[in-house]
This record gives sequence, structure tokens and C-alpha cells, in this order.
Amino acid sequence: MIRHSKKISSESWKNLNWKKFRKDLFRLQCRVFKAIKAGNKRKALSLQKLIMKSKAARFLAIRQVTQLNSGKKTAGIDGVKSLNFKERFELEELLKENSNNWKHQGLRSIPIPKKDGSTRNLKIPTIKDRAWQCLMKYAIEPAHEAQFHANSYGFRPGRSAHDAQHALFMNLSSIANGITKRILSIDIEKCFDRINHSAIMERVIAPKGIKEGIFRCLKAGTNPGYPDQGTPQGGVSALRGAWWYCLV
Repeated sequence: MIRHSKKISSESWKNLNWKKFRKDLFRLQCRVFKAIKAGNKRKALSLQKLIMKSKAARFLAIRQVTQLNSGKKTAGIDGVKSLNFKERFELEELLKENSNNWKHQGLRSIPIPKKDGSTRNLKIPTIKDRAWQCLMKYAIEPAHEAQFHANSYGFRPGRSAHDAQHALFMNLSSIANGITKRILSIDIEKCFDRINHSAIMERVIAPKGIKEGIFRCLKAGTNPGYPDQGTPQGGVSALRGAWWYCLV
């Protein structure tokens, strides 16, 4: 049930202090980042729990999946394509009560044809599951960001292909690194289709409740032929980054 006393309307949603929410979440994420850098994993896990309990993080996650993401109008297995303002507040209450014990629903499978004649199954979570995934991403992203190499650019916030191009230009110029330069191009075929679930769970830095939710998320998108492999390719656009964080 909604605990807001005032009438729920579009103005109630629009008048939320989004600037303060972003500031509060960023401050918590910075503390997680610094804790991992200092080698204090216990403190980082405690701060991740605070993020999952944070009102700011919950509202920002809901706003991200219902208003900002390109696939915001894509329905999951429940057929729901969008949430009105009242339903967004109800989802915030649901996340507040169940974020550390999230029960992931099944995924809607959409076959996408490929150039070679084969198909790739895009698996779409429900809006509620996407909101939880986004909230979870807010919690684990700074912990794994603290461990990345400075010149790693894949699936990282605030980085793009242009940053990688700049790094290549600087390292391949005639005045850098002598004449013995090499470029290695590697394409790992069906990488995300074959990622081992145990490998992800061993590496992820998160409290027990979040890890259990991640495990349920992985199993919801499992290929029956490979029950212990693969990640769902759909939902929150940057969720692949979360899987990548756990492997690199």
C-alpha cells in the first residue's frame, strides 16, 4: 500500500527532489568506491546495503527504467508496458520492502534474426524486475569500478569508444612505446551466452541478499540446454556491465 498522504498525481512525481536524489546516491557510491580502494570490503558491503535501502536510489532506478531508458515501453512477461505515477510510487514501496529478497519473474523471449540466418533471443524482464536490476547496479557498480584497469573501457559509466580511440592514438603514435607495437583484436564468440554462473557469483562484490537476487536473475534467463551458463540479454541497458564487472 502507498504510504504517501497527499494525492498521487503527475505533480507529485515531478516535484520530487531529483537533484538531491542524484547527489545522495553519488555520495554513497563514492564511499563504496573508496572503501574498496582502501581494502575495506566489510565497509563496502555495509554501504551497498545502504544504497539498496536508499530512497534516492529507489526513485532514481524507477525513473531510469520508466522514463529514461530507450526500451522503457517494452513489456515483460506480465504484458505491462508502462507505469502511471501512482504505480511508480507503489513500486518504490515494493522495492523498499523486498529489495534484499527479490523474487525475479520469468523473462519474455523475443527472437532477433541475425545476418547469418540464425536467431538471437532477447529476453525482456518485467518493469519491476528492471527497476530492481537498476537498483542492484547502483550498488555493485562502484565496488567493481574500483578494481578496473585505468585503460579498460567496455561497459563502464562515463566512458565511450572515443576514449578508447584516444588511448590508442596516444599509445600508437610514433613517439610512444618505441617501434615494437602490437594490436590484438579478440572476438569471444557468444561470450555472454556461455558465462558460467559460478564464476560470476564467486567474483561479485555484494551482500548476501543482493547476491541471491543476482542468482535468481541469472536463472530466470537460463537456456534449458545450458542451465549453469549464460546471462539474460535484455532489460537494463547497462546490466551487461554488471556481469562484466564480475568477470574482469
